[in-house]
Amino acid sequence: MNDSTKAIFLSYTAQDAEAAKRLSDALRSAGIETWFDQSELRGGDAWDAAIRRQIKACALFLPVLSRNSHERAEGYFRLEWKLAVDRSHLMAADRPFLLPIVVDDLDEPTARVPERFREVQWTRLPGGVATPAFVAHVAELLARAQEGNLAGPAERPERRVPESPPTVAVAPARPSRRGLWIGLAALALVAVVAAGVVLKRGAVGSAVVPYSPEDRRMTFAVLPIESPAGDAAAAEVALATGDRVATAFEANTLWDQWDQMVPRQSVQQATAKHVGFRELGRALNVHFLVRGHVQHADAGWKVELYTIDAESERVLGTETLEFQLSARVPPWPDDVVFAVWDLSYAGLKHEATRVASLPVERLDVRDLAMRAYVAWRTHHDSDAKVAYDSANVLLKRAAQLAPDDRAVIYLTAATNLCDCVNGWSKNPEEQIAIGTEAMQRYLEIDPLFPPMLSHKADLAILRGRYEDALLIADQMLAHNPRSSFGLPIKATALLKLGRAKEALAVGAEIIEHYAQDWPPGYSLMANIDYALGDDAKAAELARRAVTAMSPQDLRNPVSGPIQLTLVAAEARLGHAERAKAALADFQAAVPAVRTVGAVRKWIRGNADLAGYEPLYAGLRLAGMPD
Repeated sequence: MNDSTKAIFLSYTAQDAEAAKRLSDALRSAGIETWFDQSELRGGDAWDAAIRRQIKACALFLPVLSRNSHERAEGYFRLEWKLAVDRSHLMAADRPFLLPIVVDDLDEPTARVPERFREVQWTRLPGGVATPAFVAHVAELLARAQEGNLAGPAERPERRVPESPPTVAVAPARPSRRGLWIGLAALALVAVVAAGVVLKRGAVGSAVVPYSPEDRRMTFAVLPIESPAGDAAAAEVALATGDRVATAFEANTLWDQWDQMVPRQSVQQATAKHVGFRELGRALNVHFLVRGHVQHADAGWKVELYTIDAESERVLGTETLEFQLSARVPPWPDDVVFAVWDLSYAGLKHEATRVASLPVERLDVRDLAMRAYVAWRTHHDSDAKVAYDSANVLLKRAAQLAPDDRAVIYLTAATNLCDCVNGWSKNPEEQIAIGTEAMQRYLEIDPLFPPMLSHKADLAILRGRYEDALLIADQMLAHNPRSSFGLPIKATALLKLGRAKEALAVGAEIIEHYAQDWPPGYSLMANIDYALGDDAKAAELARRAVTAMSPQDLRNPVSGPIQLTLVAAEARLGHAERAKAALADFQAAVPAVRTVGAVRKWIRGNADLAGYEPLYAGLRLAGMPD
């Protein structure tokens, strides 16, 4: 699909593949581009991302309906339908997009299809055999779509950039445990469509609408990564890693109704004509540019990435990818994902600054959600209650404007299911109930979304349903064997199930790569080692984790109990003075918890060693009374 204004997306069940192929062949024989290739219909991140990109970029979406699709209550095609329907809601009423095709005697009134499908005319083509009249009709619809196409440089609206834009601090390098989703909302603001800059517009019917139709917020272009002249190996790394970075942007599924990105082909054409960032930004009609360069570092590669405000040419955020010389791309996919999260968050925070002084009543859904996210992410570690309250006001207003907005649903789940809630809420179950409802709503939209699956698994652990959590973790790992969401959940679930040796093997993968800048990895491994009776290793790792943790994390009843592991491990080693000092540090962080009984009440059920009797025995050994 080289031209999104001429492209057709065919969505069908496996049982209807032959009918869909007949339909595809007929359209292609007429010179109409279609997305149908059975050889590509396989699982994996790249396949999933490609499907989502095509749905975002196609000119017409043709769902193939039949008794087969009716009888299948679940299937990937239903997610395709959902994505297409979501996109259609942002289109003008006269814009042709959905074109349902019935290939057998399916009864239309009782068919299990989205209501949006019933709002458009269905075409019956038995067996998928396309008539000349149908092919001509599709060609006419494509012509109409192309006439209204908004791809390419558009007239630049009045700039809202302050004369002296503030420099945005670089976001943390790695989110905290079970809080990896914090950065995901940043990634979800950006994505690359298959051709041209596509502006997604909402209807204007009142002073404040869910989405303003004319702005250019959160518009990005990913520039080719540069390499030293004459260095062929570095050029390969630049090309391969640049593709991985762009793919990470493309894989967005969360806020795709906001996405305004420029594809690589358009960027390459612009970079051939323009040199300066300001000129590039204006030519591509974007606010932000993502650039990078490759260099040798020690025995490996270092790829520096930057988010740049195109108009002021200021660097807003930086990220670094480092990997071995023998590789051409970072071997752990989530490394790129995390980098992209923070790069996009730098742009998001900059956009939120533009409307920081405006009253809530004047903000649309996008500004409300961006301000809510920035308020929460900025303060959720230092002052979680203030962060929650600030975000909650904005999200409630956003939900009034757009109750089904996926970004608002996501942020509602994220802010209420954050472990940081335990640090301030007098009744965390209240927030958990709100977050769980939002989480379930989001999983109906995207059943494979890792952050929401991680929350679902974490709640299962909290409720003692460890087998359920393990199944969810395996589901995530089947999709991405090195998932930063799935690995910790699996290790914790195995530990809870008394399978510490298996947990150790999973935890070793986390330590291998993530623990260097992710202290919770040390915490998890310390708890596993304690359960296996390796007290020396447990004490070493627990100390490393505690040293790197913030005061807020040390007070948290999910992350803070690692201090108790340190106390118990030192006590079991016979290091009475060390155990006593570690206990004093814990009680300084959590003054109200002075007895084993108080520990049992304080520690949350999803903490690694919650309810683990050998932990409490170790605390008694250290001198903590019952």
